[in-house]
Amino acid sequence: MKVRVLFLATALLMASSATNANDRLKNVPIPERSESAIGFVPDGWYIEKSVVGDLNKDGLADLAIIIRQNDPSLIIESDGFGRDTYDCNPRTILVLLKESGGGYLQIARNDQIIPVPGSATMDDPIDKASDGSLTIKNGVLRLNIHFWSSAGTWFMFNRTFSFRMQGGQLVLIGYDNYHVHRGSGELKTVSINYLTRRMKTENGSIEDEHVPEMWSKIRRKPLIPFASIGDGYDFDPDDY
Repeated sequence: MKVRVLFLATALLMASSATNANDRLKNVPIPERSESAIGFVPDGWYIEKSVVGDLNKDGLADLAIIIRQNDPSLIIESDGFGRDTYDCNPRTILVLLKESGGGYLQIARNDQIIPVPGSATMDDPIDKASDGSLTIKNGVLRLNIHFWSSAGTWFMFNRTFSFRMQGGQLVLIGYDNYHVHRGSGELKTVSINYLTRRMKTENGSIEDEHVPEMWSKIRRKPLIPFASIGDGYDFDPDDY
């Protein structure tokens, strides 16, 4: 089911940047509790995006925030292709439940799901945290990332990860992938509901008026915790 086929040099750049960024995150202290969102932000980081919604159905306004490092040394100069510079500062998503007595409790953290760009030819995976990249609606936290590169590959895709509180933890309940070859117009989509264990796939072309749907059942497995999802570009449902 792997739909990500990238030029080797681009893949190596991405892997190298992601590894370096994730190594920097290992020793970043983030408290379990704080009176406000800013209290969870380490020195040298900032809040890039914050969304509000009730995740655990207690009527309180919970938070999900994207924090990002602000290290000038991770603004990389281009080798001549693409933009003049690209930003390799890593991002972390924190999920914070509002407590009835005030303040917030950190119940989930993911340092890897938002990829780190590995080349000046690559788009930012979440459009610099523009509206729609991270949302909370009807108790579901959704993250949308995309891949597009002006060199090295013809492929582009959009992916949406949907999470919900289940059994006291935040777990993956849905995954959607829209994958296109910009040269041939080949189209592949995958949509998985992990609660019903149903998967819809579509294979066709962007020029097709109607792309046939195929439905199947996926094996029953434990739901995947939010923190267990690795690099969003590398996610493959078959690996879980």
